[in-house]
Amino acid sequence: MISLQTRGRVKALSGPGDVLGAPKTLSTFPRAGNGARNRAAVAATVALVNSMLAGGNCARAQAPAAAPSPEPAAPEELPEVVVTGSGEGYNAGSLSLPKFQEPLLTTPRSATVVTQQLMQDEDTSSLRDALRNVSGISIGAGEGSYQGDNFSIRGFPSRNDIYLDGMNDFGSYNRDPFNTEEVEVLKGPSSAEFGRGSTGGVVNQESKTPYLEGFTAGSATYGTDNTERGTLDFDQPISLLPGAAFRLNLMAQHSDVTDRNDADYNRWGVAPSLAFGLGTSTRVIISFFHQSEGNRPDFGLPWLFDRPAPAPRDNFYGFSDDYMKTNVNAGTIRLEHDFNDVFTLREQFRDANYDRNFRITEAQVENPDGSNPELSGTYGVTQWTPLESIPVARNIIDGDGTDKLLDEDISLLSNFDTGPVHNTLISGFEYVHESDFLARVEPGWENVPNTSLLHPTNPVFPGFGPVSTVTNVNVDTLSAYLIHSMKFGTQWSLIGGLRFDDVSSVYQESIAPAETLLDNDALWSWRAALVYQPLPNGSVYLSAGNAVHPNLAQISLSSETTLPASAQRAAVGRNLEVELGTKWDLFDERFSLDTAVFWDEETNAAPVDLDDPIFTGLERVVGFEFSGVGHLTHDWQLVANYTFEIGKILTSDVPGMAGNPVLNAPNNTFSLWTTYDLSWNLQAGAGCNLVGARYGSNVPDVNGLLEEAPGYIIFSAMLKYQINKDVDIPSIPKKRECSTRKVWFC
Repeated sequence: MISLQTRGRVKALSGPGDVLGAPKTLSTFPRAGNGARNRAAVAATVALVNSMLAGGNCARAQAPAAAPSPEPAAPEELPEVVVTGSGEGYNAGSLSLPKFQEPLLTTPRSATVVTQQLMQDEDTSSLRDALRNVSGISIGAGEGSYQGDNFSIRGFPSRNDIYLDGMNDFGSYNRDPFNTEEVEVLKGPSSAEFGRGSTGGVVNQESKTPYLEGFTAGSATYGTDNTERGTLDFDQPISLLPGAAFRLNLMAQHSDVTDRNDADYNRWGVAPSLAFGLGTSTRVIISFFHQSEGNRPDFGLPWLFDRPAPAPRDNFYGFSDDYMKTNVNAGTIRLEHDFNDVFTLREQFRDANYDRNFRITEAQVENPDGSNPELSGTYGVTQWTPLESIPVARNIIDGDGTDKLLDEDISLLSNFDTGPVHNTLISGFEYVHESDFLARVEPGWENVPNTSLLHPTNPVFPGFGPVSTVTNVNVDTLSAYLIHSMKFGTQWSLIGGLRFDDVSSVYQESIAPAETLLDNDALWSWRAALVYQPLPNGSVYLSAGNAVHPNLAQISLSSETTLPASAQRAAVGRNLEVELGTKWDLFDERFSLDTAVFWDEETNAAPVDLDDPIFTGLERVVGFEFSGVGHLTHDWQLVANYTFEIGKILTSDVPGMAGNPVLNAPNNTFSLWTTYDLSWNLQAGAGCNLVGARYGSNVPDVNGLLEEAPGYIIFSAMLKYQINKDVDIPSIPKKRECSTRKVWFC
């Protein structure tokens, strides 16, 4: 893969100080990706990048944006700026979320930040790829009820725990980071900060916002498997409005998949934002995000007994006209006002729509007589059955619907001293409305032909059928929360959080068997932690907290067909975690080293997918993890982390489930990425991502077997060459990157 990344900057009107709209990094180099069917969109984006980055003209063209001087003045000598990509490199130092005011060193929980520099160096073009840098996360296929991004954190499903600028981003789509400044992962129960759900942790995407320093950045990427991608990142201060700036991010991409030639992925996006009052006591940012996707998705190989079928990797079992189309539109208004050094008021409002229309094929092994083993209770296929004799049924998953989100959050930040104790207090209210409408033919499809396990065919879809389900779901949540941090001198801190959520859920199925389910839950969440700093560059902490999730609300928003009868008895899920850890900043605070042990128990776990049983019971996950990130030397950067965990279902009212492993929770996950600056403007990088074997079912099949997905390891490498050093006023280098990726299964 070849990626050309370039950037130009105009004279700084204001430094990117610690104000709203000033990102932590100067660099916003877009990432490489995968693309070639959307050639018109890709070519248009690339052409726009080239036109705005034509040598030094981009800087000179923007020069008039500076306010004219009333009288001639000597040319200003700008300070020399050396840019290596991100102001922080791989080590962020703190979280962007306003509910976390402490630096990472004294934040009493496992937290990881995937910075802009790291995403740039790895050519990251999806949220999934960004999360491969974080151990303890296992990525699912996003199938059945959950199209798009789907993963687990510490063994607990977290598909509903994806956030955008601190607000829930619950739509089903594949997230592209073209408008993402950084990705933040907080592990452990987080209901006290984020509300219902958040059992294993949360993933927050921090959006790019304007700031008072004009620049233009772009990338053009070409690679194997018909990969084409173009991005543009343009920021411009508005000279007629002091403290105002405009920013625009564009993206277009197409790609196939290695050895899966029938799969096809296309998307494009646009994200404008406008800021007022930057650097003043009152700051406003208005932003809009749009992403469209048109894919021919791929559900891979079918299961055979307890593991993927031994069929050729390039076998595709879908139809030639399978599709998944998504459209995401999200508008956000953010306001901050500093009354004084003590009080800051913050309000954020979002209105988002997530449209999707899909028809996807899932391959399922059938008995030689054509019966489904899961339905018939008999398994006609044995280990001696020739593979060429095994038929594969095509299970059609479809839907046409819209998810909607309204979210209003208002909070007050207070900083004050009471005697020798420094207090940071965050209090606020939040109202969230989530709704889902979905119409599906499934399970009423007819005339869907089977195919062969070893030699599948891919005709145009011949099936037909009436609409079988039409569901409407509305979930309203009204919340109040309080987070209090008390610092006693220079060594001890006590942090506590409390939140109340009133959750009202309405589920309606309008086609027979018509059904209406109602639920209302009053939920309390808490978190407490004690932090001790034996030295200024280190901390030891003990934290505990819980998470709550009303299962009816959670599974109703999962866009499944008619809910099973067991949904009517879905109790509130509750989770408790205790974590003991230590964090240290080493080598003059250039490198951060963290380690922690954790113990999690959850009652009435939410199902990973509604094909799985909804059960009343108890499951436990225990483990430990360590991570290191930052500069080992001036030229050598490293990100490494490892998690070991054991998850088990202790009790269950579903026969055969107790004693089995927790779903999608590998014992071992490991991630490594490192770069080294060489001579002659070269930088070399390499890394790997290991995910151990994990289970895809928690109830044995008719043969008494549990489905087990094999572990895998991904190797990556990168060589970067800095083409030129200067673009007159201070420069940002152009860079060319080559990367390769190899996947091994073990």
